[in-house]
Amino acid sequence: MPAFKFRLARVLGWYRKQGQLAEERLRAVVADLARADESITHLRQSREKVERGIVESESIEASDLAALHGYREGSKREELALEQTRAGIKKCIVEHRARVTALRTRIRLLEKLCDRRLGEHIIAEERELEELAADAFRSASFHARADAP
Repeated sequence: MPAFKFRLARVLGWYRKQGQLAEERLRAVVADLARADESITHLRQSREKVERGIVESESIEASDLAALHGYREGSKREELALEQTRAGIKKCIVEHRARVTALRTRIRLLEKLCDRRLGEHIIAEERELEELAADAFRSASFHARADAP
């Protein structure tokens, strides 16, 4: 009997490769989210530091208050843009996770099919071996009877 060869081995290999690529992309997008979170945190901390510096100073000039107001407005716009970017990244993560999950499911199904086909192949090999052994036994028994006086 020929050696076992899973007909869909190339397809399974392709899905595994696609799964690895999808997982790498997911990791990259999750890293993008972490960077966006860091940027938002850094921006908020900077804004709080500047505000505290102005409030804690002994004398506050009108130009400082005007500059603080402009800084607040600019940093809030920047934070809003970062939050929108963050929301887009989160949406992208959901899509990538769905793709990774779908690929893992396909891979698992093909692996189960491969295992089942391998099991069927082993059973067929064992059956063939048993038939050969039975034929050899019958042949030996026939020759033994034919040789007997």
